[in-house]
Amino acid sequence: MKIDDAVVAVRDFHMGTGAPVAEQPRLLPGDRHAAETLAGQLSSLKSGIATADGDVLMQRAAMAIEELAEWLLAHASGDLVAAADAWADRAYVLLGDAVAAGLPAAELFAEVHASNMTKDLVADGTGKARKGAAYRPPNLADILKSAGTKL
Repeated sequence: MKIDDAVVAVRDFHMGTGAPVAEQPRLLPGDRHAAETLAGQLSSLKSGIATADGDVLMQRAAMAIEELAEWLLAHASGDLVAAADAWADRAYVLLGDAVAAGLPAAELFAEVHASNMTKDLVADGTGKARKGAAYRPPNLADILKSAGTKL
């Protein structure tokens, strides 16, 4: 699955659940002070993470926290360019997690999306969906096995 296809898939889910869908780039509406406060808390948390040589999990966690803090700070300061940079960095780190773990990212994403679309979509603006009678959980084990993993 290409990234544009993934964006369309998530957009479809957002449309179905009434979650926000913007037609052009914008900052997310929200409490800028709370965003700044949380960014500071995340930065403190990141500083406390031990990232010893060879501890790939904690190194990647620190990167993810750092980029999330930058995303929040960009919104707190009203800087759309910084928000776009932080979003792209977050996506890069997340894809890097898949690369570092050898996960078949496109297949896993497609399966989770297919599962999500079996949920009862309720356009209540929360972005959530309910697991109704038609819900089918994602079959991630088979994808991992196909990738050569022994579970």
